[in-house]
Amino acid sequence: MKAKILTAALLLLAAFGAFCGYRYYEDIRLPVKQREEAIKKQAEIIERIRPGTEVKPVSTGETLSEPLILCENVNDNIVGWINIPDTNIDLPIVQGEDNDFYLHNGVDGQYNYELGCPFLDYRCDAGFNGFNSIVYAHNMEGHLMFSDIDLYKDKAFLQSHSMGTLTLKDGDHDVRFFAYMTAKSTAPAYHAVFVSEAEKKEYLEYILSAANYTVLDDTDEIRDKTDLNLLLLTTCTFEFEEARGILFGVIVR
Repeated sequence: MKAKILTAALLLLAAFGAFCGYRYYEDIRLPVKQREEAIKKQAEIIERIRPGTEVKPVSTGETLSEPLILCENVNDNIVGWINIPDTNIDLPIVQGEDNDFYLHNGVDGQYNYELGCPFLDYRCDAGFNGFNSIVYAHNMEGHLMFSDIDLYKDKAFLQSHSMGTLTLKDGDHDVRFFAYMTAKSTAPAYHAVFVSEAEKKEYLEYILSAANYTVLDDTDEIRDKTDLNLLLLTTCTFEFEEARGILFGVIVR
Protein backbone atom coordinates (compact mmCIF):
# COMPACT_ATOMS: atom_id res chain seq x y z
CA MET A 1 0.00 0.00 0.00
CA LYS A 2 2.77 2.38 0.98
CA ALA A 3 4.52 1.64 -2.31
CA LYS A 4 1.37 2.48 -4.25
CA ILE A 5 0.94 5.73 -2.34
CA LEU A 6 4.57 6.66 -2.94
CA THR A 7 4.26 5.84 -6.63
CA ALA A 8 1.12 7.97 -6.92
CA ALA A 9 2.81 10.84 -5.11
CA LEU A 10 5.80 10.65 -7.42
CA LEU A 11 3.54 10.62 -10.46
CA LEU A 12 1.69 13.66 -9.12
CA LEU A 13 4.97 15.46 -8.51
CA ALA A 14 6.17 14.58 -11.99
CA ALA A 15 2.90 15.81 -13.49
CA PHE A 16 3.07 19.01 -11.46
CA GLY A 17 6.68 19.53 -12.53
CA ALA A 18 5.77 19.01 -16.16
CA PHE A 19 2.88 21.45 -15.83
CA CYS A 20 5.12 24.08 -14.21
CA GLY A 21 7.69 23.60 -16.95
CA TYR A 22 4.99 24.02 -19.60
CA ARG A 23 3.63 27.17 -17.95
CA TYR A 24 7.14 28.61 -17.64
CA TYR A 25 7.74 28.05 -21.33
CA GLU A 26 4.32 29.38 -22.39
CA ASP A 27 4.18 32.37 -20.04
CA ILE A 28 7.82 33.43 -19.77
CA ARG A 29 10.27 31.84 -22.16
CA LEU A 30 8.07 31.76 -25.28
CA PRO A 31 7.04 35.45 -25.11
CA VAL A 32 10.70 36.42 -24.63
CA LYS A 33 11.69 34.29 -27.62
CA GLN A 34 8.89 35.72 -29.73
CA ARG A 35 9.87 39.29 -28.81
CA GLU A 36 13.53 38.59 -29.61
CA GLU A 37 12.57 37.18 -33.00
CA ALA A 38 10.30 40.16 -33.67
CA ILE A 39 13.10 42.61 -32.81
CA LYS A 40 15.49 40.78 -35.13
CA LYS A 41 12.97 40.69 -37.98
CA GLN A 42 12.12 44.37 -37.56
CA ALA A 43 15.81 45.32 -37.58
CA GLU A 44 16.38 43.32 -40.77
CA ILE A 45 13.46 45.00 -42.54
CA ILE A 46 14.55 48.47 -41.41
CA GLU A 47 18.10 47.89 -42.61
CA ARG A 48 16.86 46.60 -45.96
CA ILE A 49 14.64 49.60 -46.69
CA ARG A 50 16.85 52.35 -45.26
CA PRO A 51 16.80 55.34 -47.68
CA GLY A 52 19.63 55.11 -50.16
CA THR A 53 19.89 51.32 -49.96
CA GLU A 54 19.93 49.64 -53.36
CA VAL A 55 18.00 46.41 -53.84
CA LYS A 56 16.18 44.71 -56.67
CA PRO A 57 12.50 44.23 -55.89
CA VAL A 58 11.26 40.78 -56.79
CA SER A 59 8.34 42.17 -58.76
CA THR A 60 10.28 44.14 -61.40
CA GLY A 61 13.97 43.39 -61.01
CA GLU A 62 14.58 47.14 -61.24
CA THR A 63 17.19 48.61 -58.88
CA LEU A 64 15.71 51.38 -56.75
CA SER A 65 17.45 53.79 -54.43
CA GLU A 66 15.27 56.91 -54.41
CA PRO A 67 14.13 58.11 -50.95
CA LEU A 68 11.31 55.94 -49.59
CA ILE A 69 10.71 54.15 -52.91
CA LEU A 70 12.08 50.97 -51.38
CA CYS A 71 9.70 51.22 -48.47
CA GLU A 72 6.68 50.86 -50.72
CA ASN A 73 7.77 47.31 -51.50
CA VAL A 74 7.32 46.48 -47.80
CA ASN A 75 4.30 48.59 -46.84
CA ASP A 76 2.65 51.42 -48.76
CA ASN A 77 1.67 52.95 -45.41
CA ILE A 78 5.27 54.13 -44.92
CA VAL A 79 5.22 57.93 -45.17
CA GLY A 80 8.65 59.01 -43.94
CA TRP A 81 11.91 58.24 -42.21
CA ILE A 82 13.30 60.03 -39.15
CA ASN A 83 16.98 60.13 -38.26
CA ILE A 84 18.62 61.91 -35.31
CA PRO A 85 22.44 61.61 -35.14
CA ASP A 86 23.97 60.06 -32.02
CA THR A 87 20.71 58.35 -31.07
CA ASN A 88 19.04 55.09 -32.04
CA ILE A 89 16.23 57.03 -33.70
CA ASP A 90 16.83 56.07 -37.34
CA LEU A 91 13.47 54.61 -38.26
CA PRO A 92 10.69 54.51 -40.82
CA ILE A 93 7.38 56.21 -40.05
CA VAL A 94 4.06 54.68 -41.05
CA GLN A 95 0.51 56.01 -40.95
CA GLY A 96 -2.53 53.86 -40.33
CA GLU A 97 -6.26 54.43 -40.32
CA ASP A 98 -6.18 54.92 -36.55
CA ASN A 99 -3.69 55.44 -33.72
CA ASP A 100 -3.89 51.86 -32.47
CA PHE A 101 -2.82 49.47 -35.23
CA TYR A 102 0.87 50.35 -35.28
CA LEU A 103 1.15 50.17 -31.52
CA HIS A 104 1.02 46.39 -31.98
CA ASN A 105 2.28 45.81 -35.52
CA GLY A 106 5.59 46.32 -37.28
CA VAL A 107 6.72 48.37 -40.25
CA ASP A 108 5.58 45.56 -42.54
CA GLY A 109 2.07 45.67 -41.05
CA GLN A 110 2.49 42.30 -39.34
CA TYR A 111 1.93 41.65 -35.63
CA ASN A 112 5.30 41.92 -33.85
CA TYR A 113 4.46 41.15 -30.22
CA GLU A 114 3.74 44.72 -29.18
CA LEU A 115 7.04 46.15 -30.42
CA GLY A 116 5.08 48.35 -32.82
CA CYS A 117 6.82 50.99 -34.93
CA PRO A 118 6.81 54.81 -35.23
CA PHE A 119 3.58 56.10 -36.72
CA LEU A 120 2.15 59.43 -37.77
CA ASP A 121 -1.15 60.44 -36.17
CA TYR A 122 -3.91 59.41 -38.57
CA ARG A 123 -5.34 62.95 -38.40
CA CYS A 124 -2.15 64.50 -39.78
CA ASP A 125 -1.22 65.20 -43.39
CA ALA A 126 0.69 62.21 -44.80
CA GLY A 127 3.18 64.54 -46.51
CA PHE A 128 3.98 66.34 -43.25
CA ASN A 129 2.66 69.54 -44.82
CA GLY A 130 0.24 70.36 -42.02
CA PHE A 131 0.81 72.76 -39.15
CA ASN A 132 1.37 69.86 -36.74
CA SER A 133 2.66 66.33 -37.45
CA ILE A 134 2.69 64.02 -34.43
CA VAL A 135 4.74 60.80 -34.51
CA TYR A 136 4.30 58.19 -31.77
CA ALA A 137 6.36 55.13 -30.82
CA HIS A 138 6.92 52.93 -27.79
CA ASN A 139 9.67 53.46 -25.23
CA MET A 140 11.35 50.04 -25.25
CA GLU A 141 14.30 48.56 -23.38
CA GLY A 142 17.52 48.26 -25.36
CA HIS A 143 17.18 51.73 -26.94
CA LEU A 144 14.44 50.48 -29.25
CA MET A 145 11.88 52.64 -31.02
CA PHE A 146 11.63 56.09 -29.35
CA SER A 147 13.35 55.22 -26.06
CA ASP A 148 16.10 57.76 -26.82
CA ILE A 149 13.57 60.57 -26.55
CA ASP A 150 14.49 60.23 -22.86
CA LEU A 151 17.87 61.78 -23.68
CA TYR A 152 16.12 65.07 -24.34
CA LYS A 153 15.05 65.41 -20.74
CA ASP A 154 18.49 66.99 -20.43
CA LYS A 155 18.54 70.46 -21.98
CA ALA A 156 22.25 70.16 -22.70
CA PHE A 157 21.56 67.17 -24.94
CA LEU A 158 19.10 69.12 -27.06
CA GLN A 159 21.52 72.02 -27.27
CA SER A 160 24.09 69.70 -28.81
CA HIS A 161 21.62 67.55 -30.78
CA SER A 162 19.08 69.98 -32.16
CA MET A 163 19.07 68.76 -35.77
CA GLY A 164 17.58 65.70 -37.40
CA THR A 165 16.58 64.58 -40.88
CA LEU A 166 13.10 63.73 -42.11
CA THR A 167 13.15 61.81 -45.38
CA LEU A 168 9.97 62.07 -47.42
CA LYS A 169 9.06 61.00 -50.93
CA ASP A 170 10.33 64.34 -52.25
CA GLY A 171 13.71 64.02 -50.51
CA ASP A 172 15.45 64.94 -47.26
CA HIS A 173 14.37 67.79 -44.97
CA ASP A 174 16.20 69.15 -41.96
CA VAL A 175 14.33 69.18 -38.65
CA ARG A 176 15.32 71.73 -36.02
CA PHE A 177 14.30 70.62 -32.54
CA PHE A 178 13.66 73.45 -30.09
CA ALA A 179 11.73 72.24 -27.02
CA TYR A 180 10.94 69.29 -24.77
CA MET A 181 7.83 68.73 -22.69
CA THR A 182 6.63 66.19 -20.14
CA ALA A 183 2.85 65.96 -20.34
CA LYS A 184 -0.14 63.66 -19.96
CA SER A 185 -1.38 61.70 -22.95
CA THR A 186 -4.45 63.96 -23.00
CA ALA A 187 -2.44 67.21 -23.07
CA PRO A 188 -3.26 69.98 -25.60
CA ALA A 189 0.11 69.21 -27.21
CA TYR A 190 -1.61 66.38 -29.09
CA HIS A 191 -3.96 68.72 -30.91
CA ALA A 192 -3.70 67.85 -34.59
CA VAL A 193 -6.47 69.68 -36.46
CA PHE A 194 -6.39 73.48 -36.61
CA VAL A 195 -9.18 75.54 -38.15
CA SER A 196 -7.92 79.10 -37.67
CA GLU A 197 -4.77 81.21 -37.46
CA ALA A 198 -5.73 82.21 -33.93
CA GLU A 199 -5.85 78.57 -32.90
CA LYS A 200 -2.34 78.02 -34.25
CA LYS A 201 -1.00 81.06 -32.38
CA GLU A 202 -2.60 79.87 -29.17
CA TYR A 203 -0.99 76.46 -29.64
CA LEU A 204 2.47 77.97 -30.11
CA GLU A 205 2.04 80.05 -26.96
CA TYR A 206 1.04 76.90 -25.12
CA ILE A 207 4.22 75.08 -26.23
CA LEU A 208 6.46 77.95 -25.18
CA SER A 209 4.81 78.26 -21.77
CA ALA A 210 4.27 74.56 -20.95
CA ALA A 211 7.56 73.09 -22.24
CA ASN A 212 10.08 71.87 -19.69
CA TYR A 213 12.51 74.10 -21.57
CA THR A 214 13.28 75.54 -24.99
CA VAL A 215 16.66 76.18 -26.61
CA LEU A 216 15.52 79.19 -28.57
CA ASP A 217 17.60 82.32 -28.14
CA ASP A 218 14.51 84.30 -29.02
CA THR A 219 11.05 82.74 -28.67
CA ASP A 220 9.80 85.16 -31.32
CA GLU A 221 11.42 82.74 -33.77
CA ILE A 222 8.40 80.51 -33.14
CA ARG A 223 5.70 82.76 -31.67
CA ASP A 224 2.91 83.65 -34.12
CA LYS A 225 4.59 81.79 -37.02
CA THR A 226 1.46 80.05 -38.27
CA ASP A 227 3.10 78.93 -41.53
CA LEU A 228 5.38 76.45 -39.72
CA ASN A 229 5.40 72.70 -40.22
CA LEU A 230 5.86 71.39 -36.68
CA LEU A 231 7.09 67.86 -35.97
CA LEU A 232 6.43 66.19 -32.61
CA LEU A 233 8.15 62.95 -31.59
CA THR A 234 6.54 61.41 -28.52
CA THR A 235 6.74 58.35 -26.29
CA CYS A 236 5.91 57.11 -22.78
CA THR A 237 8.32 58.34 -20.08
CA PHE A 238 6.88 56.82 -16.86
CA GLU A 239 7.30 59.76 -14.44
CA PHE A 240 3.62 59.39 -13.58
CA GLU A 241 0.57 57.60 -14.93
CA GLU A 242 0.12 58.35 -18.64
CA ALA A 243 3.31 60.43 -18.71
CA ARG A 244 4.62 61.31 -22.14
CA GLY A 245 7.80 62.96 -23.38
CA ILE A 246 7.39 65.22 -26.39
CA LEU A 247 10.23 66.55 -28.53
CA PHE A 248 9.17 69.56 -30.59
CA GLY A 249 10.78 70.47 -33.88
CA VAL A 250 10.25 72.48 -37.05
CA ILE A 251 10.60 70.93 -40.51
CA VAL A 252 12.83 73.16 -42.61
CA ARG A 253 11.54 73.46 -46.15
